Amino acid sequence: MEIPTGLSRKLPDVYVVKPKLEPGEYSLPARLNAGDDQETTPLSGRRPFFTAIMAKTHVQKPYQLAIPAHFHRRLPARRTAAVLRCGGESWIMSYCGDNRLKRLDGAWADFAVDNGLLVGDACVFELVSGVGVKGKELVFEVQVLRGGGMPGELAAKGATADDPIVIAD
Repeated sequence: MEIPTGLSRKLPDVYVVKPKLEPGEYSLPARLNAGDDQETTPLSGRRPFFTAIMAKTHVQKPYQLAIPAHFHRRLPARRTAAVLRCGGESWIMSYCGDNRLKRLDGAWADFAVDNGLLVGDACVFELVSGVGVKGKELVFEVQVLRGGGMPGELAAKGATADDPIVIAD
């Protein structure tokens, strides 16, 4: 990818993200509507992280967030406390590492609702602390990136096995 003349490759230290929402289509919690812009800061880049693109099951009942398989080796194989930090606030929940499906427990719903997560938004989970220390909680710094929802042609698909979303290489 070529960078136009006069533009620098250095990224700014702070990014401003404006959610792409259609008026009346969705409503964000009041604390997210307070300002026009949401200020986001880059994660450290020195610690392990995983990403998740929000799907219906992440942001609506049953509100489930499974941890990607490639990240399992970095987390304990037991149930332990977990803290998600985002925007100066914290959400306490459990990491269910003792199940076949490694996931965050039902308190993930509070995080998703409080942050107004929508289908198509992305979350980056940076593991800050708690790895390998028995009895120590896992702490994730979370970055929310607004995606504005699924493209119209995909939004209506995937509700049933008869109308799947197909991803081709």
